[in-house]
Amino acid sequence: MKNNISPQDYWESRFKDIDPETYDFSESKPAATLAHFCDKYLKEGDTVLDVACGGGRNAHYLAQRGYTVYGIDFAKSAIEFCKKRFVRFNLSGTFKQGTMDNLAFPNDFFAGVMCMAAIDHVTTDCARRVLGEIRRVLVPGKAILLTFDHPKQDEDIIHLAEVLVDGTFKYIHGEYVGMLFRRYTDEEIELLIGKQNIISFDHTEEGARVIICK
Repeated sequence: MKNNISPQDYWESRFKDIDPETYDFSESKPAATLAHFCDKYLKEGDTVLDVACGGGRNAHYLAQRGYTVYGIDFAKSAIEFCKKRFVRFNLSGTFKQGTMDNLAFPNDFFAGVMCMAAIDHVTTDCARRVLGEIRRVLVPGKAILLTFDHPKQDEDIIHLAEVLVDGTFKYIHGEYVGMLFRRYTDEEIELLIGKQNIISFDHTEEGARVIICK
């Protein structure tokens, strides 16, 4: 029997049973690539957007650095988690529930946009729409930070997932039931973003891909 748990069900489950008022955040550290992006492409006080903000670890760091922070995630539980986290640490930020491919913000609104380990958790068609929306809300000439997981992550995925028409995997067994994962090669990432739009393309020690683009 096919598992009918949706991607939203999976992501909602990640935060609904965690209390941000008592949670130990000592291990909740921002992505290592974020500091470099901030140092090189942002200035103090800039308005920035964390797309698919999850539990807010990157948004937390951005707020501490003095940026005007917005976060969006389609999981209501994640948004509530972020709001309570920011209250606990006396940080300022605005969090909205919404989808990555329909950003409820004006054109040319943000001086920087981050989408960390998220754009490879939707279908390819959705990823194209996400990039279009990010570019719409970004001030012209400003930069985007994207990360993609290692393409060989979860090599046993074929035994745990079904394959959608575009090659995206949907987990139907195991702890990630409902989650989507698209295993992009470097070449596929270049095609998705447009090689001419890429400012830098790097690999972490773990094999994740870090792209700064426009």
